Amino acid sequence: MISQTTEGAPPSSPTGVVSRLPRPSLATLMPYLYVAVLAVAILFIEPALIDGPGAVDVRFSAVFPLAIVAFAQTLNLFTRGIDLSIGGTISVTTAILAVSGSVKGPDAYLELVGMLGLGIVIGAINGVVIAYSGLQPFLVTLATWTIWDGIALAVLPIEGGSVPAPATNLILGSVAGVPKSVLCMVALFVVWSWLRHTRFVRDLRAMGSDAERARLVGVRLFTRTVQCYAFSGGCAAIAGVWIAVQEASGSPTAGDEYILTSIAAVVIGGASIFGGTGSAAASMIGAIAYLMIPDLIAAINISSFWSVFLQGFLLIIAVTFSALVIRMRDRRTA
Repeated sequence: MISQTTEGAPPSSPTGVVSRLPRPSLATLMPYLYVAVLAVAILFIEPALIDGPGAVDVRFSAVFPLAIVAFAQTLNLFTRGIDLSIGGTISVTTAILAVSGSVKGPDAYLELVGMLGLGIVIGAINGVVIAYSGLQPFLVTLATWTIWDGIALAVLPIEGGSVPAPATNLILGSVAGVPKSVLCMVALFVVWSWLRHTRFVRDLRAMGSDAERARLVGVRLFTRTVQCYAFSGGCAAIAGVWIAVQEASGSPTAGDEYILTSIAAVVIGGASIFGGTGSAAASMIGAIAYLMIPDLIAAINISSFWSVFLQGFLLIIAVTFSALVIRMRDRRTA
């Protein structure tokens, strides 16, 4: 049986018993500090960007698709994998929705369910190929990303179209005065607070720490791999629907920008590319920090070049800090 793990560390107990509750590592706490520092800076320079009318909804609406994709990408990295096909999944989802703007009533909701199902199928195909062939996830998902981007271009050659009204009504607006974007972000954190205690996540961590050892203690590597990438595809499809509704149109390349940014958010969140460690909650906070940098640049009113520069600089800081934390932990263990 795989042991209960801490949120920022791989399974370490040889007996499979851990008596204490999960505890985040120092690396997974850093993105919260990044967000706090950026928020204070923005509030000091241009408070309206954070506390102005509708500012919260706008910010969380922009963050949510990156946050949910970063959530899924964290689980992929647990297994030492990666999912580049999220770009193609998002693109094809937005393209399909954009050419079906006339769909109304129950058919529109069935279409949304179909988009979720399509994403899960895309992810499951990735998982089957990776688990069965033994090929690197980078190569497999690079290929499927290209395939689905091509299909998105065939469905919607240029940006445009319109989104079914029921999808817009479902996602936009508020509930009891609280923006739905905020509620959806809260829901992601609630899902992670439950999911991190499950056997599913413990198995993924074990696979990333030592796949052979995980197999020997009963982890079904094939099944878990398929489940992990199916989950990733489903999250990408939700992100695609969200983006299409927010933009009120589709784009055959809408998802491409989320590939590297999702990885950046996960790394800022303290997850290791070597597998087994990290926190989806920290990755989502990393997504918030990453997207707050353009707001800071806008508040300072300087060239947008500095936005890209500072995002890269933050990424370097996060990677360096995570590497130092891992090295210190390994030394203590030794």
